Amino acid sequence: MPLAIFDMDGVLYRGSQVLPYARETLDRLRSAGWRVFFATNNSTATRGEYVERLHSLGLGGDDEHVVTSAYATAHHLERRDPKPRDVLVVGAEALRTEIRAVGIPVRAPHELPGLDPPPPAAADGVSPAAMRAYLTSLELPPAPDTVVVGLDLHLTYAKLAEAQRAIIAGALFVASNKDRAYPVEGRFLPGAGSIVAALEVATDREALCIGKPEPFLFEEAIRRAGGADGSVVVVGDSTDYDMVAAHRVGATGVLILTGLTEEDAARRASGAARPDRVVRSLEELFRLSEFAGA
Repeated sequence: MPLAIFDMDGVLYRGSQVLPYARETLDRLRSAGWRVFFATNNSTATRGEYVERLHSLGLGGDDEHVVTSAYATAHHLERRDPKPRDVLVVGAEALRTEIRAVGIPVRAPHELPGLDPPPPAAADGVSPAAMRAYLTSLELPPAPDTVVVGLDLHLTYAKLAEAQRAIIAGALFVASNKDRAYPVEGRFLPGAGSIVAALEVATDREALCIGKPEPFLFEEAIRRAGGADGSVVVVGDSTDYDMVAAHRVGATGVLILTGLTEEDAARRASGAARPDRVVRSLEELFRLSEFAGA
């Protein structure tokens, strides 16, 4: 049976807005016998939370058909030898939850040094010297053996400082993904890659990336589908992430222009980032030969 792997943000919805023909596309493929999977670099929700979101938007799906960068990161750590024993997460609680679910200890947010600066240090723009003095006077715990970075909408300087300290001390440095941005209602917000880049500069170390454009998410979807015994088509909104990852697993890459990539950028893409097909809407998928008969 053919397999379709959909990115979610910017492909099926933007924030809470379902994109045109998303529900009809998934229903049509499932009715035609396609195996439909979802794969996202976003690490701010667990697989269970994504399933709830998909159902609330009328898109269907279950845990077995959803692969996130948080889930893939957790299972990568689980397979390492030696397995991490003390993980600091710069990211959302969902990333901590997925890592804990495979039996790896993760530090709680309240254990972070630097959470309670005094008023002169906490007041933005008042006294950078007070914040510097506060951070350098902290009693620091032993450094964790692993730092995992994902999208953190509550990022603070103290978090960056503690992650920097651990990585310089030799901690494994893992990124759930390196997305530059992610699409929400009416705009883009900075992605996890902006945080990863800050720490790479601060430590002169490069993070091991788990999410797209690395192949791990799509490989997991193919494994869960029982293998690629038919055609595999990836539908995504990024040349640098979705298309590259699709080609790394031998899939056809269909770029949709509803998310991160505009038409001019799609034309300029080269090498593994060059899409095999480009569509402007989900409805146009069914004009492609790959979806003939669906």
